[in-house]
Amino acid sequence: MQESHSGGVVVEGTSGSTGIALATLCRSRGHACLVELPDDQAVEKQQILAALGAAVLVVPTASISHPQHYVNLARKLADRARQHHGVAAVFMNQFENAANWETHYKMTGPELWQDCGHQLDAFVMSSGTGGTITGVGRYLKEKTADACRIVLVDPPGSVLYHKIQDGIAYTPQQAERVLKRHRYD
Repeated sequence: MQESHSGGVVVEGTSGSTGIALATLCRSRGHACLVELPDDQAVEKQQILAALGAAVLVVPTASISHPQHYVNLARKLADRARQHHGVAAVFMNQFENAANWETHYKMTGPELWQDCGHQLDAFVMSSGTGGTITGVGRYLKEKTADACRIVLVDPPGSVLYHKIQDGIAYTPQQAERVLKRHRYD
């Protein structure tokens, strides 16, 4: 809260670019920023977040259904700050926030469409929450019907592979009695 000139704090559980974007925005707007980050992320992400003025809490990796998952901890922290300490805290909730994909539908998709001269054969990216590929993909499909391929590329162990292939969000690493500390162990 020492970094906050507005009296407010933005809290998010993130392992990717959303935390860096929020830290940048908070710094420019005078809000404090608190990021919960799983311990399987690069130390460089922690350094970038800290350099941008965010408070970074690194927590052990856990399943999203576990109360100690970084997103669940961030939600609890924002709630506690509001309810018990009277702090103007907001939990951004990128995984469940419709603004995540809607912004990319309204802004990123049209920007790509225009910058590429109203012609795209494919849009290829990896996915974190899925907001960017969902929003951009929906926009491009509306503009091109099936002429533009939307391609998701994720690393081995991605839960999204099995969601598409098998219709369930599952990785072999999540099998009963074999779940290890980090998802790629």
